Amino acid sequence: MRTLVISGYGVKLKVKSNYIVIHSKDGVKEVAPSEVDTIIIATSGVALTSKFLRLVSNYGIDLVVIDSRGYPVSRFYHPYITRTIDNRIAQYMSYFNSLCKEVAKSIAYCKLMNQSSYLVRLGRLLRSQELKEAGYSVESLANRTLSLSVEDFNELRKELMGIEAHGARIYWSSIGYVLPSDLRFEGRDQRGEDQVNTVLNYGYGIVYPECWKALVLAGLDPYAGFLHVERSGKPVLVYDLIEMFRVVAVDSVLISKFRDGWRAELKDGLLTPKSRGEVVKLIIENFSRRFRCKYSDNYMTLAQWIKHAALELADALRSGKRPKGFIARW
Repeated sequence: MRTLVISGYGVKLKVKSNYIVIHSKDGVKEVAPSEVDTIIIATSGVALTSKFLRLVSNYGIDLVVIDSRGYPVSRFYHPYITRTIDNRIAQYMSYFNSLCKEVAKSIAYCKLMNQSSYLVRLGRLLRSQELKEAGYSVESLANRTLSLSVEDFNELRKELMGIEAHGARIYWSSIGYVLPSDLRFEGRDQRGEDQVNTVLNYGYGIVYPECWKALVLAGLDPYAGFLHVERSGKPVLVYDLIEMFRVVAVDSVLISKFRDGWRAELKDGLLTPKSRGEVVKLIIENFSRRFRCKYSDNYMTLAQWIKHAALELADALRSGKRPKGFIARW
């Protein structure tokens, strides 16, 4: 995935001779639009022209604006869907049969299994039986999700979320064990202002647009979810899809970086522009890293697996089968 990240202040985005022109304090840079798939604007200090927006749209470049906490607040892309409407019809129809419950189970199962396999991997690397045992405990919870038999869909969601929360407590307490003590990580908190939680939030925010794009290109409705309950204006299917990729796309990358001695800079509870750029670079580079999945011997980049998971979900909805999802093989 070829990604252009815009950070810093006083940046201007223009077009000259069909090239993207970036004016910044470091000088002027020209980029051919054919060499870019995604542009991430990670600062509020950017000015752009309508000609730039037209060029981005014509080349099918995904333009994403993220806020100071890494959450995508806006996306600009060409108004097309490459897949047929059949996928969306199948998605909506699944709410009227048992398929919606199978999809929700699969998402929860994949999330927990990725947490489990990562803990077991850490246990082997660090020769810690405690970490391995924690991983096996999370795997046991994952298996429970598939055996749940609850008639009401909303009640099933509550049950799955309860199991997921149990797994999260085991997972994050184990992560606290492997992180350096000076970080003073006391557990996962979406509103936490410590540097670990702040960096994790920012990292997840970078993955959201990639999941959103994959779902749109697969012809699915990002606002109609399965594990997460529908809320007005919330792209809950994006939240569903990212659950399968949090560990591989963000957790493993940033935990490794922290263990290597890297520390983020915070000001007023937010990452500084320098640290934002560093986190973006780490996550984007990881998109190009090749992985295997539990259900396949093929090696593909993480970006390709995200697209594959979205397409596989669409195929499962049309065929009436439970999707396999993504579980990394470390």
